[in-house]
Amino acid sequence: MSFLSKIFLILVTIFSFSINVSAATGPEKIPELKEKVYYNISPSRPNVGDSVEIEAEMYGTEIKNSNFVWSISKKTVKEGVGENRFVFTLSEKTKIDLSITTGAGVIIQRSFEFDPKRVVIIWESKTYTQPFYKGKSLYSKESSLVLNAINLEQENPLTNRLNNYIWKVDSTVKGKESGVGYVSYLHKGDILGLEPLFTVTLSPVGSKNQYQSILRVQAFPTEIISYEKNPLLGVLFNKTVKPTFNFNEKNEATIVAYPVNYSVSSSLSTIYNWYINDVKINTSLNEISFKKTKDNNQSRLSLDISNPTAILQNKTASYIIDTTRK
Repeated sequence: MSFLSKIFLILVTIFSFSINVSAATGPEKIPELKEKVYYNISPSRPNVGDSVEIEAEMYGTEIKNSNFVWSISKKTVKEGVGENRFVFTLSEKTKIDLSITTGAGVIIQRSFEFDPKRVVIIWESKTYTQPFYKGKSLYSKESSLVLNAINLEQENPLTNRLNNYIWKVDSTVKGKESGVGYVSYLHKGDILGLEPLFTVTLSPVGSKNQYQSILRVQAFPTEIISYEKNPLLGVLFNKTVKPTFNFNEKNEATIVAYPVNYSVSSSLSTIYNWYINDVKINTSLNEISFKKTKDNNQSRLSLDISNPTAILQNKTASYIIDTTRK
């Protein structure tokens, strides 16, 4: 074979190879590339109980001309022209199948698999709540949070500690508080009052699997809640004192105040400053008694409660004491 024949043969081979590669991987053979389909999933890493939204965006053909069929476990749950959004609540391992038929007859199929890791973070705030309060104590600036990671897929999830826990606050790994058996993490809030993002990564001992849970706890302000104290019945916890307190037919009254969302174990651990018409009263108790001296009179009662161990935990409340007969 002559030299020119060899060159011609090499060129033909290269040209043929290029044609084959283009035919195998070109956009005309991949419907999603041809029709320019993109998918948005929110949240990107859903946990159990999250509401998940899948949205298909199309730039090669109009959505209003395309038919969408959404299926779960091969059962159609939503179908229609232009139905490019699908929302569902994630409760277990789920597979979503989507079939799109464009106006031009092109069929695009896509599957989405969600395998939620049943790891949850349960938090408890070390703040004070008033007596007979049935709700949960809330996190506030400079207070403490106790976080517990629980793997619901394990037997005895509350007592099983044979896991490796890696705790993060924002993007910082808490190395001293991470390791085998470190199911709990204690967080102390700072004076900035930020709401950090907590992340725990759990991996069972002897397993390569990793499960993750993310939590952000809202910071609430401190509050003052006051009640009237009856000489016979005691503190009337069923009714809070309003901004205007009327004596009505009484000649003497007592108001008891409680700090809420303060990082103290007792209502006696805070400092109370009472004022009547801006004049400080010589008492450090959480209650104050006063008598009616005359009718049709108004006075301003003010209270400031502060926490000596947390400079940002303070609150002021004001009440109008009215002796007008009704």
